[in-house]
Amino acid sequence: MTELIDNTPFFKKKRYLVVLMAFLGYINLYTLRVNMSVAIVAMTDNKSIIHDDNSETFEPEFDWSSKAKGYVLSSFFYGYICTQIPGGILASKIGGQWVFGLGILGTAVMTLLTPILCYQGIGYLILSRVIQGICSGLAYPSINMVYANYIPPIERSRTASYGTSGIFVGTILGNFLSGLISEYFGWEYIFYIFGAVAVLWYVLWYFTVKSGPDHDSWMSQGERDFIKKSIASQSGNKAQTTKTPWKAIFTSIPVYAIAISHFSYNWGYYTMLTQLPMYMRDILDFDVTKSGFLSALPYLVQTIIVYISGFLADFVQKKNILTTTQVRKYFNTTSFVSQTIFLLIAAFVSNTPTIVACISMTVGIGALAMSGWLANTLDIAPQFGSIILGISNTLATLPGIVSPILSGYIASTPNSFEYRIIFIITCAIGVAGMTFYLFFASAELQPWAVVESNGDIEKNKNTDKKAKNKFKE
Repeated sequence: MTELIDNTPFFKKKRYLVVLMAFLGYINLYTLRVNMSVAIVAMTDNKSIIHDDNSETFEPEFDWSSKAKGYVLSSFFYGYICTQIPGGILASKIGGQWVFGLGILGTAVMTLLTPILCYQGIGYLILSRVIQGICSGLAYPSINMVYANYIPPIERSRTASYGTSGIFVGTILGNFLSGLISEYFGWEYIFYIFGAVAVLWYVLWYFTVKSGPDHDSWMSQGERDFIKKSIASQSGNKAQTTKTPWKAIFTSIPVYAIAISHFSYNWGYYTMLTQLPMYMRDILDFDVTKSGFLSALPYLVQTIIVYISGFLADFVQKKNILTTTQVRKYFNTTSFVSQTIFLLIAAFVSNTPTIVACISMTVGIGALAMSGWLANTLDIAPQFGSIILGISNTLATLPGIVSPILSGYIASTPNSFEYRIIFIITCAIGVAGMTFYLFFASAELQPWAVVESNGDIEKNKNTDKKAKNKFKE
């Protein structure tokens, strides 16, 4: 088979601009998500307040209990978990570019309204966070539909990795910049600035990203032909069905392999995200608020590794060193095995620099899985990639709710032994998910994702007819 080649100069390839915009979109999505965890500290800190009678008191602006703050911080996920599958369905029906863009825009608008709603009462704030979760939940899975239309199959490992790396960058920037903005301008401006930046991004996204190459006037004809031929070659030039095969999806073992691995990955990610600051404070005696670099270090490592792994995964496929299925399984397995080793070392050693280094590698090397289960959704059924990711992320949102609660019960004292239990549970869940994926994952285009050509249908009909006649004889 003749190798497909795209001679379009690098700086003129529109699909790379699409990936860049997706990367920036993810940054906005996560700065809007994590900013509350920093803002709520400033909102409930004691400070000097001048009253109407010119008297001065030293008290918090919002006197919320720890339980109330917990409801505020967790309310985002109640909306988020409800719209993963609807987001995927909408993306497949009306276009991923619309759902991804409008999901982030909706989150941005509610973020801009947050300071006003805070003064109306905590109930209004919680409601706004639920709505933000709903909008973000619609956006997250829909990007796969954009990738399915714009990105050739051979480039999807690094595309999924590069675009998704905006999550890590957004997490770093959201935490770091929120602290600075709060200190110099006031907590309200955390929401005003991040919300305004996200609205500006949407305007750029609206004019930049279309439903696909055929509707993109900015794309060269050479690049357009290359993308269409590459996508057609993936399915053996068979047409892709547009009717969602729900039964086939929910009974597909490769889909379950993706979802279970995603759940295992998110358990580790959310456990580290929520427990790492407290672990550094309670066990390592670090003042995390004054050690921003240490708290951000694992995500910096993750950002670096995600770029390397994405490039390497596509390279070994392009050179026919590994099949796509092997790439998915090997990268996924390497990620989880390495995470388990580093986390177990961190659990059983007492040397602080070693612990910090191991935890940084535990979080960072998880980026290898982006070329595993995450990119895999586009292999098995590109046109249903958004729906599959929506199903997968619905299951994978549960760790964000369950893990902090379970960890809170375990680390009640807290001490090193209790955190060791948390780390061991995380390792066990990771190994279980990795094992299931290793045995049951596939990167082959699934039969339920294609329809046969007319010639194949006629051939099958004739074959069936001959078989029936032979049976009668």
